[in-house]
Amino acid sequence: MNISEVVNHEPRRKVMVIDSKSFYASVESVDRGLNPVQSLLVVMSQQENTNGGLVLAASPRAKKELGVKNVMRQRDVPSDPRLIIVNPRMNRYIAMNKKVNDIFRKFIAEEDLHLYSIDESILDFTET
Repeated sequence: MNISEVVNHEPRRKVMVIDSKSFYASVESVDRGLNPVQSLLVVMSQQENTNGGLVLAASPRAKKELGVKNVMRQRDVPSDPRLIIVNPRMNRYIAMNKKVNDIFRKFIAEEDLHLYSIDESILDFTET
């Protein structure tokens, strides 16, 4: 039996994987009345007794225009007066994650919602 025959006999499911784009940076942008795709914003951890923390999340524009990368050290983040640097607020991200997943729950049963991470969910529409 070749791989095609094996795959053809496997059960089929209809799933959607949703990954919220730059989730922490998007939440921070929206909370500030900014467009999450257009803002230049970085969520930066703070470390005492060091020269700064790490980038936890960067907006798409900060990544594209300034070359900011997740887990980049603060000292390596380009200096730009337009760049907004904010502290992380995990409780806020958890609350927003709950709101996002509550929207999904309006369309699928609880057992068909699989939470993968704080910004990723898998929705199984097979039985819907």
